[in-house]
Amino acid sequence: MDLIRKLEKFLKAATEDEKHAMELVIDGVIRKQTKQNGSYIGGLLNSSRNIVNDNTYEITIPNTQLIQNAINIVHGGITATLLDSTMGSLVHHLLPDDKAAVTTEMKINYVAPGTGSELRCVASMIHKGSKICVTEGKVFRDDGVLIAHATGSFFIIQRPK
Repeated sequence: MDLIRKLEKFLKAATEDEKHAMELVIDGVIRKQTKQNGSYIGGLLNSSRNIVNDNTYEITIPNTQLIQNAINIVHGGITATLLDSTMGSLVHHLLPDDKAAVTTEMKINYVAPGTGSELRCVASMIHKGSKICVTEGKVFRDDGVLIAHATGSFFIIQRPK
């Protein structure tokens, strides 16, 4: 079955909520395709990035139905992805072009439900070594309430060619 037929079949049976969710997915893929986001996950989350300073990095995402769980709060895995992406982006921002970093460990405390219209994650560097970086990340709702706190360790590697 080709893509057009799948979409036609989907649209025939879809509710308005399902059509809106599909539109969000398509918009996300287009954001990746047009290089507005560097990854599909960034495109799907509709992330916007901000380098605050050399020690602080920030990513904001809208709270849409795509990222909510069955009880209409942000899914914990999405919160974890936002934390990992923000902390990892901070590390990548500070590395030379021939280096990259991969997550080796992450510890998350969820402290409040993810509600509101957007989530903002702020990451800061705790330790920058030659082989390991340790970061801290905090996710806030749009009313300023902290919903999650994390620490993450990132192993520095040679960037694959």
